[in-house]
Amino acid sequence: MRPQKLSREQILKTCALQFKRHGYAATSMEILAQACGLSKASFYYYYPSKEALLMDVLELTRQYLNSHLFKLNQQDEISISQQFEQMHERAIQFFSDKVKGCLIGIISIETRYQSEQIVEKIRLIFQDWQMAFYQLFKMQLAEHEAQILAKQSLADYEGAILMYRLNDDLFYLDQVKQRILKQLI
Repeated sequence: MRPQKLSREQILKTCALQFKRHGYAATSMEILAQACGLSKASFYYYYPSKEALLMDVLELTRQYLNSHLFKLNQQDEISISQQFEQMHERAIQFFSDKVKGCLIGIISIETRYQSEQIVEKIRLIFQDWQMAFYQLFKMQLAEHEAQILAKQSLADYEGAILMYRLNDDLFYLDQVKQRILKQLI
């Protein structure tokens, strides 16, 4: 099969869904190649290893999350609660897109078997999300309280996303939203 002309971003988005669906260990280069409409040999033209591919998937994901999901609205007329609700709605869309769940959460489950570079990239993405929560909470709360609530909110979201994936029930994410809104009011 002759290699198709796929953009780097098309390959990474397609592969991200496969990692999200199957996890890192269960996603073979053959599965990734097929999802991209390429032969396995052609796929190696784009990426020599699954780890190199995952690093690029994680970086693209981090860039997307920072520019779309974690970004706070800088308009003064929008309340902190409204900013959080906007962030929450973007999160629901992102974690429901095509395959339910959090790619970073799914990959992080297997960190014991990952390289230190992958583990560090996952940490950075979670730190970015925690910092977005912190930036939001520090507008209304004391610094120490904002830091604690940011950490707790990140953990709550990840647990809620996992339960959403398992049960196909937004109840868990709705409860996280309500708990955070209570803190912001």
